Amino acid sequence: MESFEAEAESADSSPSFLQKRMVKAKTLLSQLTRHTDSPADAGRQAVMDLLQSQGTKLHSTLLVSLANQIKADPFMKIKKLIQDLIERLLQEAADEANQKGWCDKATADAKQKRDYAVEKVAELNGQSAELEATRDKLNEELEVLAVEIPDLETKQEEATSMRKEEKADNEAAVMEAEAGLEAVNDAIDILDKFYKTAAKESVDLGLVQGPLDDAPDSGFDNGEAYTGAGGEAGGILGMLDVIKSDFERTISVTNKAEKANQQEYQKFMLESSKSLAEKKMAEEQKIKQKDDAVEELSSADEDLRAQTDILKIAIKELLELKPTCIDTGMSYEERVARREDEIESLKKALCVLQQFQDYGPEGAANNC
Repeated sequence: MESFEAEAESADSSPSFLQKRMVKAKTLLSQLTRHTDSPADAGRQAVMDLLQSQGTKLHSTLLVSLANQIKADPFMKIKKLIQDLIERLLQEAADEANQKGWCDKATADAKQKRDYAVEKVAELNGQSAELEATRDKLNEELEVLAVEIPDLETKQEEATSMRKEEKADNEAAVMEAEAGLEAVNDAIDILDKFYKTAAKESVDLGLVQGPLDDAPDSGFDNGEAYTGAGGEAGGILGMLDVIKSDFERTISVTNKAEKANQQEYQKFMLESSKSLAEKKMAEEQKIKQKDDAVEELSSADEDLRAQTDILKIAIKELLELKPTCIDTGMSYEERVARREDEIESLKKALCVLQQFQDYGPEGAANNC
């Protein structure tokens, strides 16, 4: 039986060819019975010829080996050899069917795992690319905000400092002008009252001793009362009125400028504070978005590594299955067909032996 272990490549067989070979084998069998010493020898020779011809046709070393094996075996042992070989082939068929089922399932599972991993890897690569682009864009925007926010805060500080200095200068100018105005008003009031009183003054000459002509020149007539620079009063008061107007204008212009400057400052602070709040809020949101993108990117990278590992495992499984399930020298269908042909040939050989045993050469030739 050891010589039956090797299997050969299969070959196509046609029913017409097998029928011709069987007719030829039966003819040969009839010829052999006339030249052999016993029906058993004739049966053995017929089986040998049948197995040899079928083995050659099917390229089956199993049948050829069996034909050579039975040359010296007793008649009954030959039947057992053939029966055992048929059972062995049937068991091999069952085992191979089980292996085929296992191979199909294992291959399908590995391919499904591979295809799913390929799909996920492509999806995760796309997701990672988008997340990287989002992260880079947010980094660029945050870099801009990192410059704009401090710059705006600096401008606010500078504007506030300038506003304080400007306000202090304006307040000092107004205070100085108001003090001057108050002094001018007091001077005008005093001079106005003086000139009005002096204008009514007169001199009592009844108490004067001696002639008035002897009196020294005082710049005004003897007996004339001093009424002040009455003729010049309008000039002095007019000058004071001009100074008063200058002080009043300074106060008005300074207060107006202060009001305008304060309004401009408040407008700038309002707009800049709004812009600053928006930028800080945007910065906070973008930092959160960037952190989320980085976290998602890290998760996607982990998933990508996991799916890549699954893909590698699936490919490795397919490569390991290839020698057992794919690269077997012939397809499963070809092996099944070859084995069925071998079993059919063995059954015919067994039939020939049985017919020789029961009916002799003529029975075997007519019934198998």
